[in-house]
Amino acid sequence: MLTILNNPYRTVGLLVGATAREQERQTKRLKQFMEAEQEPEDDFSFPALGKIVRTAESVTDAASKLNLDGDKMNAALFWFYNGNSITDEPAFDALKDGLIKEAAQIWGKHVENKEIAKKNASAFFNWSTLFLNSAFSKNLVVDGHLEKGISLKLKFLESDFIKDFKELATYETYKTTKKELQVIFLNQILVEIEKSNKINIDQFLKIIIKQVFSAKEDFLKDFVEKPIAQIEKLIEETRKKQNANPAKAGDYGNELYNNIEPLLTSIVSILGKTNIKVISVSDKVANEVLQCSINLFNHFHETGTEVGEIALDLNKKAKIIVLGSVVKERINESTPIVERYIRERPEREKLNKIKEEFEFIGNRLENFQSSNDTVNNANSLITICKPKLLKIKQAIGASDDFYINLSSSVVQNSQNMLVAAVNKKLEEHSASASLESLITEALDVSFKLGTFDMNAALKIHYQKNLDGIKSIANQIGISTLSPKEKLQNDLRRAEINLKDTQNTTFFKSEISNAKTEMDRIKEWQFLRSDSDREKQINAQQQKITTIERRSGTEKISQLNNKQKIVNDIKLKIQNAEY
Repeated sequence: MLTILNNPYRTVGLLVGATAREQERQTKRLKQFMEAEQEPEDDFSFPALGKIVRTAESVTDAASKLNLDGDKMNAALFWFYNGNSITDEPAFDALKDGLIKEAAQIWGKHVENKEIAKKNASAFFNWSTLFLNSAFSKNLVVDGHLEKGISLKLKFLESDFIKDFKELATYETYKTTKKELQVIFLNQILVEIEKSNKINIDQFLKIIIKQVFSAKEDFLKDFVEKPIAQIEKLIEETRKKQNANPAKAGDYGNELYNNIEPLLTSIVSILGKTNIKVISVSDKVANEVLQCSINLFNHFHETGTEVGEIALDLNKKAKIIVLGSVVKERINESTPIVERYIRERPEREKLNKIKEEFEFIGNRLENFQSSNDTVNNANSLITICKPKLLKIKQAIGASDDFYINLSSSVVQNSQNMLVAAVNKKLEEHSASASLESLITEALDVSFKLGTFDMNAALKIHYQKNLDGIKSIANQIGISTLSPKEKLQNDLRRAEINLKDTQNTTFFKSEISNAKTEMDRIKEWQFLRSDSDREKQINAQQQKITTIERRSGTEKISQLNNKQKIVNDIKLKIQNAEY
């Protein structure tokens, strides 16, 4: 450790507490040896700690740094002093002989598992200096040695024995406090760490956080206030950016979280999660990350862009950071909304496919509420909505609840108006012809309604209303068959007619008469020659064949006509909706 290796006390070869006279005599003696080009006699420079190069100039410079009390104290904190001749002098002798481990053992025996007291206070101090020096040996930082050195020195500087040390190291006019000395000590350690480039500040802070000493909060103040200032600056920048461009609020929220996380971790490690400053700054960060989530969500909520997962991730990050109850409550209120939005994504994607049709039907139903109760209006609603419903059915499936409910809504609105129109007509006691016309139209619309998909409850309601209108129709002598049912009756009659035609022999009487005549010709006749008989038979047979041919041709013609009628009716049934 350079502060130890280049310590002015080491350069002049003295212990902390040497008088001005001792210092002057030692300085003079060292220069004399140098002028004589001789090695100085035994002193307290302890070469075993590390290389030492002394020149007349360096000795003069070192001596000058031991004139002012402030400089003397700064140097004293990183050197040795004789506070107990029984323990310290044997350790110093060992150091002079290059036996660092032996010196450490001497001091360690009086320190390990012991509380600091007057008789071992110097052992705490001196053993700390050994640990600090070895912690930075050969450009390496040994964590265990560094922590041990810091811990021992802080215990000494926190004790009441610092008063004796101050009186030993400086003049009585020098005024200082435990806190000031602790900060001076730690700041110098920090300088050494920054020079070594072998340990980062976070590791150093972890060591400091473990310690108990008066100046802890003061020393850590800069390590807390600077990152807090950085965090607040980042929060303000994020707020401005997301307000200006909410579409990128997700990016800004993640950027804020990633940039602040190490800063916040450092502050928490120093002050702890229960510290009011930590709670305040943590909640500010969490609130801004949450606001990014909210702004992003609100910006895209009514669009086709899905940002639910991004918003939820920001909510989770805000929850990781938050410590206070107010912001935590905001997060807990927001999260279920975003989670529900994510769950409903398949439904939204489905609705996006049918958005145009859905809006069309919605507008029609809204306008329908102010329409007059007429059969024509009821019919117009289902006629104009049917193609849109078919598109929806094709897009999302016939069994989809949304489709079924929308189709049911159209049916229910039309049916309610239909029933209202019929009841109104019945209340008017209108003329028979007028009532017959309305009931005929109402039946037709009711049959159309039956072609729509609807939920189970509405099917029961629909059937009751249809039966009611049929009952009225029966009372006034109107057919209650649907167009398809009428066609099915026509088909049955046409099929019977076709079958009858298949069993019919056309020109039956002519054929019968011709065959009777053939039987007569074949009988024996007086004075008729065989040749005449044969001629008569052939002529009659030709006549019969001609009639039968005409009969077959007519039957084929009739069958074709009847079959065409059957086919035409079947096609009409196939194309009939109801």
